[in-house]
Amino acid sequence: KKGLVKRDVVRIVTPGTVMDEKALEQKENNYIISLAIEKDTVGMTVADISTGYFSIMQTTTKHYTQTLIDELARIHPAECILPEELYNNAEVLGILKKERDMNIFPYALWKRFADDAKQVLTSHFKVATLAGFGVHDKPVALKTAAALLGYLQETQKGTVDHIRKITSLPTGECLLLDRSTMINLELFATLRDHETKGSLLSVLDTTVTAMGGRLLKQWLRKPLATAPAITLRHDAVAELVTNASVRTTLSEQIENVNDIERLISRLAVGLGNGRDIINLTSSLKTILEVKKLLSKLTSPLFQEIEHMISSELHDTIVYVQKHIVPEPPISIREGHMIQQGVHQELDRLRKIVAGSRDWIIELEKKEREKTGIASLKVRFNQVFGFYIEVSKSNLALVPAVYMRKQTLVNAERFITPELKEQEEIILTAEERINDLEYTLFQEVLQHVLSKVAILQDAAESIATLDCLVSFAHNAEKNNYVRPTLLTTGEIKITNGRHPVVEQLLENTQFVPNGVTLDDKSQLLIITGPNMAGKSVFIRQVALIVLLNQIGSFVPAEQASLSIVDHIFVRSGASDVITSGLSTFMVEMVETAHILHHATDKSLIIMDEIGRGTSTYDGISIAWSVAEYLVSQQKNPKTLFATHYHELQVLEERYPTQIRNFHMSIVSEKEQPIFLHTLAPGGASHSFGVAVAKLAGIPDSVIGRAKELLQELEQRNQSSDGEHSKSVSGDSGVVVPPPQNDKLSNFINTEFDQIDISTMTPLEALNTLAKLKENLKKLA
Repeated sequence: KKGLVKRDVVRIVTPGTVMDEKALEQKENNYIISLAIEKDTVGMTVADISTGYFSIMQTTTKHYTQTLIDELARIHPAECILPEELYNNAEVLGILKKERDMNIFPYALWKRFADDAKQVLTSHFKVATLAGFGVHDKPVALKTAAALLGYLQETQKGTVDHIRKITSLPTGECLLLDRSTMINLELFATLRDHETKGSLLSVLDTTVTAMGGRLLKQWLRKPLATAPAITLRHDAVAELVTNASVRTTLSEQIENVNDIERLISRLAVGLGNGRDIINLTSSLKTILEVKKLLSKLTSPLFQEIEHMISSELHDTIVYVQKHIVPEPPISIREGHMIQQGVHQELDRLRKIVAGSRDWIIELEKKEREKTGIASLKVRFNQVFGFYIEVSKSNLALVPAVYMRKQTLVNAERFITPELKEQEEIILTAEERINDLEYTLFQEVLQHVLSKVAILQDAAESIATLDCLVSFAHNAEKNNYVRPTLLTTGEIKITNGRHPVVEQLLENTQFVPNGVTLDDKSQLLIITGPNMAGKSVFIRQVALIVLLNQIGSFVPAEQASLSIVDHIFVRSGASDVITSGLSTFMVEMVETAHILHHATDKSLIIMDEIGRGTSTYDGISIAWSVAEYLVSQQKNPKTLFATHYHELQVLEERYPTQIRNFHMSIVSEKEQPIFLHTLAPGGASHSFGVAVAKLAGIPDSVIGRAKELLQELEQRNQSSDGEHSKSVSGDSGVVVPPPQNDKLSNFINTEFDQIDISTMTPLEALNTLAKLKENLKKLA
């Protein structure tokens, strides 16, 4: 640039405001959140500046810790901004810091925007009231929205007009999944390797656009919870399954659609160029073809999608094609973008430049003839402008009128008054051309951005269609069936399959299993050895319910499913050392969360509860939890997998609610053969030593384990023969035989006063602790 270069900060790039395509995953949202907590109210705004997504959440809870943990697990934000006083809250900051790779930033201007939240938001969205968005009654969330909007405007050094609407998902319209459930069901990544391969997403995602891939993840994070919304998706998938030719054509067309959401965002914040606009219009042409195809489909959801694709897109395509050349350069400052005939002055200047090129050719020819220098050249470069170049061997022939401009090793460069005058004409014209083209490009850009609302609707329609086509493709390919929606609270699955495990089995046929959960089979106690398939079975039930509520068909022969409001999965055990939580404490915290929040519409998956402590402690807790789940007014449907065979007596105590099932196994030459089939009744053995042998434990260890197992079993049988079983009331809990009179009296006295059926889990834990302390005194 001639003269001084203007210097300024034109954009601030943070983890949550990245716009560079190379730094973003195509099928991943790049979320930034803002957070506020006032008394018992949590407000949060979630945005993705790269797509224009902007949504708020407000909830009132005394347990905001769990709310934050669950939301962070759903969103996985790249950045979080919050007021300075909240940043200084050690508890909140500790929760936020557990989220990997999230930048946490105390925003100094928070109060300025939050205090005037309604004005900030109504001004940006150009509305008189926020009631139309359905968010006017969420004051804490609105503060976070205003602060985040201010932060985005500050980092982008201007408006972010592609954020055109603010959304809020009302409570009750989505199925709730907490952090533990999402992790244990391996929705997005495997537990062991944290890889996408082997997750539910890896099986479901056959989308062909980045927008569809991102939307599918949103559907998985917040499944539907209302029958009309689920039915809309089921109807659409069913029509695509039966109309394979239209489905194939739709998929081929959709695949040609670029990432419109991010193209619009790049253009809106000033990062776009002519190629982005051409790619956008190319996609719009395809979308209009898709609109024609949708007219052949009759499902209500397809009619909604067709309606979302505005016919005005055609006008935008025509406008852009009239103004922008088909293959514009990347730079928007160097011309060659605008079509001929758009601007009269631009056309005139282009003629001057084009004529000057001919004039240069004529000048070179004329000067060669005049001087007799056959190698004479007339050239141009960005540094020295126009010049006449003569080799040093011909310098004696150079006329006096030539003025030296530059000396090279083998040549000299000259300028003449005539060439200097023409240079001014050409360079002035080219500079004016570039300025005019840039101005005209900005006009085209503003025209396109004025259509952001209909462009974003078109993008949303393609993303939705992509997900539905993906569901239909999976249904046909993997033999999924349409589930029947019930209102009775029942869950009935015939020959259900685990959607991921069946895909991972290469040479083995997956063994399907069915289940019925209703008022007479509210809680199923499932026993059987390790490796027999308990965990796969109980998870497949949860995944089938989940797939139903995102609108997908399900892997089963038949499924009749009631809508659930919450899926809870308590499975496995792991320390959270950085938080000072042991394996058992994590297990108990998650169990407490389930017991506090489950309703009669919830589905609970409990896998090996009580394994993180001593045998009697574990049995007591598992027993008490199982009783609690069938003895309260809220009776959630529960699958309870356990190795505690003692729990099987609960079927006798609660014959109208609890059922025993086991995973079938055949023993051949002391080696278990797993049938992976669910059967009524309880199991009698866990075959732990046999499974240890299969895992490769040394033979000497296996041999010793068998000796100890036999000795312990004989001792237990002998003890049973010599002593009567001491029972707590009529609960059926087996207690070790008394060793002396003092101990006998203590057991008879203390245990007669305990009624497990009326205890809460916390009371059971406290009672166990007290008994343990008193027993130590007797020892």
